[in-house]
Amino acid sequence: MTPEIHLHVLASGSKGNAALVEGPGGLVLVDDGLSRRALLGRADELGVDTDRIAGVILTHEHSDHVGGLTVFCNLFDGPLFATAGTAGARRYLAELPFELVGHSDEFELAGMRVRTFPTSHDVADPVGLRFSTQDDALGFCTDTGELGDEALDALADARILALESNHDEHMLATGDYPAYLKAR
Repeated sequence: MTPEIHLHVLASGSKGNAALVEGPGGLVLVDDGLSRRALLGRADELGVDTDRIAGVILTHEHSDHVGGLTVFCNLFDGPLFATAGTAGARRYLAELPFELVGHSDEFELAGMRVRTFPTSHDVADPVGLRFSTQDDALGFCTDTGELGDEALDALADARILALESNHDEHMLATGDYPAYLKAR
């Protein structure tokens, strides 16, 4: 089997998250917590042509996942996808023209079938993603406390499984973090 889906992680961490999922018909930007310059520079370092981005999907509204989106959208006119809770969670996101998706929706983008599923995170309405073609699949899940049945089903036979997290209990306990964040 020749892989039809490729994953390009541009950033993963509390200072920014962004990934490009490459399918037969282009790229999908998953989250954009980077400055436009950083996003374009990192994609260039990987040899990925950002002019091929066919759409953007947000997993949730934390700033490390969405902080660069408004500036990115100044020069991007493709579709943006998010749940209603994510799109409405921040004023600057609510002003963007999102196509709203639910927890179990499916749609076509960049030559791939995209399926959403619910995740467990302390935000308005988070989702994980499954990208698939007839012969390939990629599962993408960020910042989730646990994987429910829908998530496990969506991720079960993916050739590529991207699980993003950056939880360090020692750093959290000893670091200069606000009480609400430590409790979260």
